[in-house]
Amino acid sequence: MGAGKSERMGTPKMMLRYQEKTLIRHVIDAALDSDVDDVVVVINPEVEGLLAEATVAGVNKIFLNNHSNKGLSSSVKSGLYVLPAEVEAAIFLLGDQPLISTREINLLLEEFHADHEHFIYQSSYIGKRGHPVLFHRRMFNRLLEIKGDKGGRDLVKKYTDQVKIIEMGKNYPFDIDTIADYKKLLRKEVS
Repeated sequence: MGAGKSERMGTPKMMLRYQEKTLIRHVIDAALDSDVDDVVVVINPEVEGLLAEATVAGVNKIFLNNHSNKGLSSSVKSGLYVLPAEVEAAIFLLGDQPLISTREINLLLEEFHADHEHFIYQSSYIGKRGHPVLFHRRMFNRLLEIKGDKGGRDLVKKYTDQVKIIEMGKNYPFDIDTIADYKKLLRKEVS
């Protein structure tokens, strides 16, 4: 999902460059290289160049979220509405986490296919929970009830008995929310 307004950043963060690609392209490429069946990208159509950046071979659907001012929940709902009817689950990736890799996505999928006993599969990075998060289709109606600038975090808290934590065995791939975060990411590139 890359439909945010980047208010804390002051500039459209999805279009910032890291290792010769935009932040959003890193996330899209990780999804495309993974074992997921469909890739849906939700973007803010007001961000110049973002549609072109998301238009990549292999992306099944790009949803222009004209209601991104209503918060993260509008992007979650938009993504769910355009999924094929037969999908078993959805994995949510954030467009401001370029360090998420195909490996993390595939680990969630492997656990989901091996287990099928839980409704939520959440990534953990040396004990710190984060993204990506996989939601079984049984949780879709609850995700559609979310309002405002929220994603699935409240559902993860409410349905703790349905959450399976998947340890990724590496440091947390932080979000790029501020200029300081972006500079930290660029320092990782040269170190």
